[in-house]
Amino acid sequence: MTTASKCSILLAFLACACSQLAAQPKERPNIVFVLADDLGIGDVKCYGQERCRIRTPAFDQLAKEGMRFTDAHSAAAVCVPSRVAIMTGRYPWRIQGARDNGPWGFITPRFTPDQFHLGAMFKESGYSTCYIGKWHLGTRMETTDGKTQGPENVDFAKPLKHGPVQLGFDESLILPGSLDMFPYVLIKNGHFQGPVTEQRGWSAFNRVGPTAEHFEDWKVLNTFCTEAESFLERQAKAASKKQPFFLYVALTSPHTPLCPNPSFEGKSTMGVYGDFVMETDDCLRRIMESLKENGLSDNTLL
Repeated sequence: MTTASKCSILLAFLACACSQLAAQPKERPNIVFVLADDLGIGDVKCYGQERCRIRTPAFDQLAKEGMRFTDAHSAAAVCVPSRVAIMTGRYPWRIQGARDNGPWGFITPRFTPDQFHLGAMFKESGYSTCYIGKWHLGTRMETTDGKTQGPENVDFAKPLKHGPVQLGFDESLILPGSLDMFPYVLIKNGHFQGPVTEQRGWSAFNRVGPTAEHFEDWKVLNTFCTEAESFLERQAKAASKKQPFFLYVALTSPHTPLCPNPSFEGKSTMGVYGDFVMETDDCLRRIMESLKENGLSDNTLL
């Protein structure tokens, strides 16, 4: 199943969440939204059953304790418009994105801040908001020549002019595009992390482009999971403020490049893809355990 198909399943969850907001109960629920990238429906036990040969205990637990959807329809067949649909609640072909695009992760914004979107909706409803993971909704980067952003002219020492902050997210740690699309650099709260001084590519298509020093593809998933755990811990400590939170975690896995952490290599019987699915499942486990350990499970929609 494509990213788009998984997205459509999760849209139903967001519809439920929005109805909760509309009702405005005395104690509004926290919401954690996790999106796996290119995960096949048969790659998790709760759907694939005996035909699935990959162990996915966290996904299975979530399905057992919550809801499992069996009839879903995608808004688009590929990544970017699917993510636009999730973020805006609209068919992506109804929205006119910017046309001055750079390549791959240098694409410009898919919609403007005045378009309805989740960040603003939760922000206006009094939520603390955070986006972690793959972005691929377009950015505006500072350029050295005033022209369309691309591999040759971005000033990586300057903060983003448009990104999650401009779309209602208080905190963010993102990858601009996919893990197999340059630039290979994380952006935290609008600021590029580390000097972007190298030119590298990755195993999937070897797209060589601007890369941050010490950037390694297999470290990214763990970095995002750790950031999510840190956010949940901070929210638990700030619980006395009675402010609910919305956390969007857009995983880069198991999309290419297939780059499981070394601790997951050989864990499955399905090769490197199976190993990567198991690490994806473990990310969900970590988020679930973090909610429990921080006393947030009872009032959080996951």
